[in-house]
Amino acid sequence: MEENNTMLDLTGVTLPFEVSDMVTAGMTLLGLVAGFVLLRLAFNFVPKFISLILGAFRGGNKA
Repeated sequence: MEENNTMLDLTGVTLPFEVSDMVTAGMTLLGLVAGFVLLRLAFNFVPKFISLILGAFRGGNKA
């Protein structure tokens, strides 16, 4: 088999956006999704914290 070791020439390629545009778009997407992620985490951890606090007041050994 013959190997092709040529590099891709991208000298004439221009992009319609800059790095700052990509960072801004990424942070905007993160801002939209972050609330839903925190809400899901709250549904997972709040019942565990409630049972931990109630178990501490009842004197139980439940973990």
